[in-house]
Amino acid sequence: MPFTIKSLFSLRGWLFCAEVLAVIGFIVLAVFYIQRGSAELEAPPLSEAGTFVEKADAFFAEQDLAEASLFYWRALHALETAGKAQEVSINRVSQTSNEARLHVNLRIAEIYSQSNWLKDAKARLEHAARIQPDHPDVRLLRGKLLRDEGLDDELLAQATEEFLAVLKSDPSNAEAHYLLGVLYQGNKQYKQAVDHYKQAVDNDPEFRDIASEKAPIGILARLQLSRTYSKMLQGYQFLDREFTDEDLAEVSRLESESILVLEQALEKSPEMDEIISDLVRLWFARASALEREDIETRGYANALQAYERIVELDSQEVRAWERMAEIYGSFLGDKAKALEMYRKVYEIEPHPTVLANVKSLEEEIAAELESEE
Repeated sequence: MPFTIKSLFSLRGWLFCAEVLAVIGFIVLAVFYIQRGSAELEAPPLSEAGTFVEKADAFFAEQDLAEASLFYWRALHALETAGKAQEVSINRVSQTSNEARLHVNLRIAEIYSQSNWLKDAKARLEHAARIQPDHPDVRLLRGKLLRDEGLDDELLAQATEEFLAVLKSDPSNAEAHYLLGVLYQGNKQYKQAVDHYKQAVDNDPEFRDIASEKAPIGILARLQLSRTYSKMLQGYQFLDREFTDEDLAEVSRLESESILVLEQALEKSPEMDEIISDLVRLWFARASALEREDIETRGYANALQAYERIVELDSQEVRAWERMAEIYGSFLGDKAKALEMYRKVYEIEPHPTVLANVKSLEEEIAAELESEE
């Protein structure tokens, strides 16, 4: 297509340019603030350090990383020029200068990490490590950075060791449990993954927000726990022997648990698409299994409940509506309900075949009513 002035000023072109300018503007602003914060200016008075940290923490909580980095650097400048040994009082952060500097250095390193500036994040983390090398937050962030650059097994093993070290000093650290679960899951060590995901769930009862994560640990751990159960279920598909009663009981448990933990997560995060899509997949699997049971025991009523749950989760899931229509019409003999389901299918996907089913059922129901009269 030839290049024209019209195409240049199309709506899509303007939107693309706006996005590019926004990204460039954020980078320039962040660099400007960081340079301002780290420049050798006249040190602000020590008495202002607490205010700077408080403002920085507020911006960090809102994920305004540029403003947060500016105030963290101002606080660090004030603290470092005051002398490492001098004790200070800083609102909500610490009681000593070293503790305050540890907090600030860790937050700056986290900001760099979230901005994918891994080299700068590692360098700033080392400043925090010099203050307190075995602090759980230092080791936790080091583990994250090792994980993020974990292109080989050695780096991932080092990340695992860091997270284990965190739990040695802080066994109730939900984030460390969750991160260990992810590493074990990726290494197909499913039993270890399950153990740590469960502990992450238990240790985050209040669903505390983590700035670097898209959802609280209690939500993410349930999501990954369900996926780990699904991976374990897949292992039973390749058994070269008949299922024992123990096998059947374990399969049933894993299936039920994988649904249960996601339903729990959905209660707290009802708009999270990943949870909904995983639940729809699991409920489809359950419904299909119920329909495949022995002909004398096929659980069509239970299968209908599964399909009903699916359309509660996603009212546009046409496969569930269609399958309910088939069950009502072909197996339960309820033509009125089948017609209701097919009308819903046609509303979502107005296909001629579906319309034919609707018309056929309408004629059959009308004929039956006439014969009754």
